[in-house]
Amino acid sequence: MDNSRVITIKNYLHENKVDAYLITDKEDQFYVANYTGDDGFVVIDAENKYIVTDARFFEQIKLEAPEFEVIDINKQSLADFLSSKYKLVAIESDSLLTQDYQAIVAKGVETVSANLVIKKMRMYKSTEEIGYIQKAADITDKVYDHIINFMKVGMTEVEVADEIEATGKKLGAQKLSFETIVASGVRSSFPHGDATDKVIEDGDVVTLDFGFVYNNYYSDTTRTVVMGTATEEVKKVYSIVKGAEELGIKFAPMVETFGDLDRAVRGYIDDSGYGKYFNHGTGHGLGLVCHDYPIIRTSNDDQLEDGIVFTIEPGIYLPNKFGVRIEDDIYKDDNGETVHVTKSTNELIIIK
Repeated sequence: MDNSRVITIKNYLHENKVDAYLITDKEDQFYVANYTGDDGFVVIDAENKYIVTDARFFEQIKLEAPEFEVIDINKQSLADFLSSKYKLVAIESDSLLTQDYQAIVAKGVETVSANLVIKKMRMYKSTEEIGYIQKAADITDKVYDHIINFMKVGMTEVEVADEIEATGKKLGAQKLSFETIVASGVRSSFPHGDATDKVIEDGDVVTLDFGFVYNNYYSDTTRTVVMGTATEEVKKVYSIVKGAEELGIKFAPMVETFGDLDRAVRGYIDDSGYGKYFNHGTGHGLGLVCHDYPIIRTSNDDQLEDGIVFTIEPGIYLPNKFGVRIEDDIYKDDNGETVHVTKSTNELIIIK
């Protein structure tokens, strides 16, 4: 366990005059306490560290979080425990169940929402964490190199997705980052087109969006390929998306905020005449979840600083025609340089 993370939370409590922090987000629990149980609550105050759970996890906590005191939830409910010790508790309102929240306030405990406190801590990756993300991305790159030689006209989207997933696991992935997206033909205009039994045909544009987890850390990449022959329109749109992605990667070390980065990438596509067909954010953070904080959109004024791993993923989606998205994982190092985590080519691949 990294004790500096607990110290940061205690500093937050002191600065905001809050008695304790109730952690309910599972990734936040792992980040702060190294606890991986699928049920329970982590509580930190100025002097103490607790995990409130049941006997299924007592032995696990001895191994994962031995510095934390265990509170048996079957002997003392979460609400009773909190009300016996605290008046004001910081909560993660985006992950605390309504029934637990209602029980807590019914006992007279006041709450303050602190959803982003730990998630903003998680933005900044240690060298060790970046190493895990890099290994997850290495698997992703190898899978892409394999799949462009595996794919053939006549296969179904599901067949391709199954091969992506099986290959990643053979290469050492802990699990998938998310359900693999393989969207061909008109379906490539669906930004999140999960694989179906549709047969991949000659001339189809195919979106491949997939990722893998290594030691709890995620990778995420998107590539768009063409089967057989690419039309001039497809080549044009692909070139614009590729240009937008490369501009984002180039300018990431130069802009001040994630909002600035979104504006730069979005402006490039706007200037091309396809702005209305880019209908999502420029990217998102990567870490203990795939879509981690921050979300890269115009309204985000968080500083784009060293050690934050994130995606750049512009896309253009033409209804009833096709879509193109290209996505890579990057971060800015302490020299102010862009480091590519995913490294597979972003050139247009035409599969004959």
